[in-house]
Amino acid sequence: MSEYVTIEVEPGEHPDVAELLVNQLLATDGEEVYANREAGDLGSPLAQMLFAAVDGIDQLTIQEDCLIIRRVPDQPWESIIDEVRDALRDWYL
Repeated sequence: MSEYVTIEVEPGEHPDVAELLVNQLLATDGEEVYANREAGDLGSPLAQMLFAAVDGIDQLTIQEDCLIIRRVPDQPWESIIDEVRDALRDWYL
């Protein structure tokens, strides 16, 4: 496992959606889809942690090395991405 967590951001077709490519293995049993915070609270430990640690996530999809995030409208992407990066660093290191 890399000692650093890196995230590359790809904007989605919708302004409230972004794809975050991560250099860590996020999901081993296939894609996880969480339509809202309540679903995430019942999801995998990683989903629970992200919904709890990051303000502004409305929907979340976790793939092998990618997070697809739909933000709450008007939440700034910069803070969401910074919080995701910090949360993943704490999670993996």
